[in-house]
Amino acid sequence: MTTAPAPTTLGTPTMCLLHGDYHVMGQDCWATTLDWQFAHTDLEGPEARDAYLCEVERKMLDNLVRNR
Repeated sequence: MTTAPAPTTLGTPTMCLLHGDYHVMGQDCWATTLDWQFAHTDLEGPEARDAYLCEVERKMLDNLVRNR
């Protein structure tokens, strides 16, 4: 029996805190995500994920308000 290769995240759109957008992230985007994670080491697992996504959503809304 053959097994399918594991899915890759390369080229998968992701929530980006740097740009406040949902896109395929580059190195600068990932660096911002890692910086956020290192600044929030008190959060773990789902709590950390939810807090990160909340900040991305807040930035998205801020961008929408500024561009009106």
